Amino acid sequence: MVAIPLPYASAPGFRAQEGAGRLINCYAEPLGEGRTDAKRVRVPGMTSYLTSPATGFRGMFLESKSGILYAAFKNSLYKGTAPATPPGALIRIDSDPSPFAGTKSVYFARNNAATPDIAVVTENNAFIVTPAGFSAYPDPDLPVPNSVFGLDGYLVFTIADGRAFASDLNSTAINALSFGTAEAKPDGLVRGIPFSGRALFFGTQSLEIWIDVGAQPFPFQRSTVTPFGLIGPDAVAGWEDGWGAGLIWVANDYTVRQLDGYSAQKVSTPDLDRLIARDPAPQSLLASVHMVDGHAMWTISGSTFTWEYDITTQKWHERASWLTNRWRGLQTQNAYNLWLIGDRNGGNIYSIDPTNHREANDPLRMRVESGPVEKFPAHVRVARADFKLDTGVGIATGSEPIQTDPTVEISWSDDGGITWSNPLMRKIGRQAKTDKLIQVFRTGMSTPHGRRWRLDLSDPVYTAILAGDQSAELR
Repeated sequence: MVAIPLPYASAPGFRAQEGAGRLINCYAEPLGEGRTDAKRVRVPGMTSYLTSPATGFRGMFLESKSGILYAAFKNSLYKGTAPATPPGALIRIDSDPSPFAGTKSVYFARNNAATPDIAVVTENNAFIVTPAGFSAYPDPDLPVPNSVFGLDGYLVFTIADGRAFASDLNSTAINALSFGTAEAKPDGLVRGIPFSGRALFFGTQSLEIWIDVGAQPFPFQRSTVTPFGLIGPDAVAGWEDGWGAGLIWVANDYTVRQLDGYSAQKVSTPDLDRLIARDPAPQSLLASVHMVDGHAMWTISGSTFTWEYDITTQKWHERASWLTNRWRGLQTQNAYNLWLIGDRNGGNIYSIDPTNHREANDPLRMRVESGPVEKFPAHVRVARADFKLDTGVGIATGSEPIQTDPTVEISWSDDGGITWSNPLMRKIGRQAKTDKLIQVFRTGMSTPHGRRWRLDLSDPVYTAILAGDQSAELR
């Protein structure tokens, strides 16, 4: 018997035969001192929290003083509060035709006034939002902005031409001269965000980091410049409240980078770099963050993929919702002691829920694909294979049979992962029936490409995939 190389991270390769294994909708977690292996557990599901009839989610924002959550959708704006018993309902607060017309992301910010002013930038328009409604931004000295953030009591707006305007302290008033220009490179401004008490201004080719020096009329002064810009306005995350694991973005060189002091360290793998570079719309890449069971997850979604970086273990895995090749989850918000997330498929807001092994009503399939077991160029006869999973994980009071008597599907490939066998179904044990052995027999001869294994679990129960062994008789 030889060990089956189960991966700690996704490495699909440019072609399947180059791959070292994949983790889809699951991540690896070391088992602790005294053990050298790891468990692979399913990513959290999505549980309905606030509902609406809207479509086209564009962003949300929690005003922490009032506890009101604002959520923008295609052509509409809603508000809601923490429901006593989820799911609750979102209430529409704009009118038809809506000034919030559009489909692009909406950016929110607040100052530190006793009754905070909430600014919104959408499709190159600026508004002030209150629980009762909204109005156009009241100061005509503000040019047309493309993003907004709040820092030290100021509302800070970025302009595509490279200028950044700041309001007066805890006010919506703007001095026409209260601006600074990001001019290290002539690349304009794509997005502004607050991070670690600093103002970060992203252009297409550079990042300028400014600090609050209390100057007048513009309070910020440039501190340093980092030579990596932002590929698109939504391809950055890690500045959000409730998250302290670091700022990460997709840079103009099609790599993912993490801010380390004033330098930008590359954290992406060649497989992900390739996906980003070949995406048909890289300017539309969408990043988000959330925490799950102590793991800090930074997520990037493109046109045909979603990858997630576990900052805790510094490993990447993939996400894919049911019958798609990317995650349905969109931007996140830490609110009401939860991580909330918008939905690509409708107008509901969900909580990211590790106790739920579904995405809304859809299955959440976890998949582990191994690296090859090979002895190139020999053929190998595989008489049996054994897999170590948490067994006896059925739920006696759950849905029959997917929770009461859950099943894992096992398949294999002998051509480097190009084609796979029909899966064999193996039970992983009713509740407390931990004596189940997960085995397959007489699976034939592998080719010089070696034998790869695939384990799929769609049934909504918790389990962990720990290890595998197979016989390997040279022929």
